[in-house]
Amino acid sequence: MKTFSETQRYAKAVYRLAYEAKSLDVLEKDFLKLKEILDQSSDLKKFIKNPTHKYSVINNVIDALAKNFSFSDLFSRFLKVLNKNRRFFFLEKIVNNFFNLLLNEKGEVLATLKLSHTISDSDKADIAKKLDNILKKKINISFSVDPSLLVGSILQIGSTMIDTSAKTRLNNLLNK
Repeated sequence: MKTFSETQRYAKAVYRLAYEAKSLDVLEKDFLKLKEILDQSSDLKKFIKNPTHKYSVINNVIDALAKNFSFSDLFSRFLKVLNKNRRFFFLEKIVNNFFNLLLNEKGEVLATLKLSHTISDSDKADIAKKLDNILKKKINISFSVDPSLLVGSILQIGSTMIDTSAKTRLNNLLNK
């Protein structure tokens, strides 16, 4: 749990700095660029998640990323603070927390729904509408299919997870 609160604090801190500097839109673009890079490069993702890299090596990577992708000064300095505090390996979680903050400020919530099978677009729209009504917020929901669930689903809204999958129920029975 400490990891989650720590990553939230870093996300809130950089959010607040950008908000006060009236450069939140610039910071959002930087975070989007970084998210795209991480989604496309499994090597960079592995590098970031490894906390054993030397400070100087990580700084060189930060400098290269900042130069190649034209990151703002605030974002580059933020990445270097993470490195200095030996928290660079939390970067992916901080990115997710930052986007959750942005959505929350807009009155929206991010949700993911894993299903055991595909569903129609109209069913997806119905689910999103029902969640909107229940939470009284706009839901940005992404759907994915995981056949290993057998039947049921896993819904995650923020830090809350509702798991109704047969896979989890069977595992719970086996572990008792």
